[in-house]
Amino acid sequence: MSRTKAIAASYLGVIAYASLVFIGAGKFYYWQGITYVALAVFGTTVSHLLTPSGSDLAARRVRDAKSGQDWDKRLLGALFVINTATFLVAGMDSGRFMWSGLVPLSVTIAGAILMIAGQLVFAFSKRENAFFSSTVQIQAEHGHAVCETGPYRLVRHPGYLGMLLSVAAFPLVMGSYWALVPAAISMVVLIVRAVLEDRFLLDSLPGYLDYAKKTKFKLLPGLL
Repeated sequence: MSRTKAIAASYLGVIAYASLVFIGAGKFYYWQGITYVALAVFGTTVSHLLTPSGSDLAARRVRDAKSGQDWDKRLLGALFVINTATFLVAGMDSGRFMWSGLVPLSVTIAGAILMIAGQLVFAFSKRENAFFSSTVQIQAEHGHAVCETGPYRLVRHPGYLGMLLSVAAFPLVMGSYWALVPAAISMVVLIVRAVLEDRFLLDSLPGYLDYAKKTKFKLLPGLL
C-alpha cells in the first residue's frame, strides 16, 4: 500500500469510528459529535504532518496490521469491541437519552485539552520511533532497533500513554459520564497490552534490556 492510500485509510478509520457516535445519537447535527470529529481529524493530521519526509511508516503500519503475536491480536479484537461500545454509549447518552444530564461545558473543554495532549504525545512518539508498529512484532527485515530518544527518554511506551490520555478524554469531550465505564475497561486492556509488549521486547529485541534498566518506567514517570 502506498503512503497516500495509507493516509487516506487513517481518515476513513476516523470517519468509521465517528459514525458510531452519530448512530448512537440518532442524528448528525450534534455538537459533541462534531467536536469529537474535529479533534480526531486534527490529531490524525498532526500525526501525518510530524512523520519524517520520505518515511513509509504509515504504509507499513497498515500493511503489518494483520501480523504480530496471537495474544496481541486477541487484545486488539477486544479493544475493537470495547471501543465500539464506548462510542455507541457516548452517542446514545449525550445525543439521545441524556443519561448523564447536562454536563458542564468546562468538562468538555478539559476533555478537549486532554485529548489534544494525548494526540500530541502519540504523534511525537510515532515521529521519533521508526519502528512504531500497529501490532506487537520485531521488524527484523527493517533493522529493528531500540528507540531511546525524544519521549522514549522518559518512558518506554509513550505511544500507549498518548492513547490512554485520549481514551480518558473521549467521554469528557462527548459529555457522557456513562461512556467512562467502557472507556475505563479499554484503558485497562491498553495497560495490559503495554505490559505484555514490554515483556515481549525484553525477550526478543536486542538492547531493550539495557534500555529498560536506564528508562525505569513503562507509562508514567514515577508511577508505572
